[in-house]
Amino acid sequence: MQEVKALADGSRSLMTDGRQPLSGTPSDPSLTWTAPSRARSVMPPAPASSSVALAAPVAAMAAPTPSTGPSADPTAMLDELVETVEDVRAAILASVDGFGLARSSSMSDEASHPAMLAAAIGLARQLVAMGGGEQLRQLVIDHDGGLMLVWPLGDERVLAVLAATTVEQRRVRSFVQARAAWLSRAAS
Repeated sequence: MQEVKALADGSRSLMTDGRQPLSGTPSDPSLTWTAPSRARSVMPPAPASSSVALAAPVAAMAAPTPSTGPSADPTAMLDELVETVEDVRAAILASVDGFGLARSSSMSDEASHPAMLAAAIGLARQLVAMGGGEQLRQLVIDHDGGLMLVWPLGDERVLAVLAATTVEQRRVRSFVQARAAWLSRAAS
């Protein structure tokens, strides 16, 4: 049996053992609970040099700042990718542990997708080592329905882009490189 006692004035105690339902509100406003606000934080601008590895740079691009460039929200970035790069259909950001972090609005919400990406990136890294390489830069899956372009972002994130076979891969890579530092720290 637990009792909750008023802290300040020693007023009535409330029984919380399930025998009697609690009703009304306490007379002491300090005993009421207020839900915490769910404010989104904005990620800081990308550092000048980043350890995020992608395929060979197309062109040196400065990462946009939140005040002058696109949103630092990873979901908004993925939607922007779909909207601005022709032939890109959808995008998803996941952790290497298999958890979904963000997806474009055009990407279906399937729990298995992040898990499959985590498994694919782990397998791809092993294949790179088997082939004598040291660092996975990009995984391209070419299939009858188009392309899936997959990039490791740092050590903890993986980004997959679904596109038509006619997509300009350099444009997609350039877009991702400009935002890689933010996406690699995304935790939405």
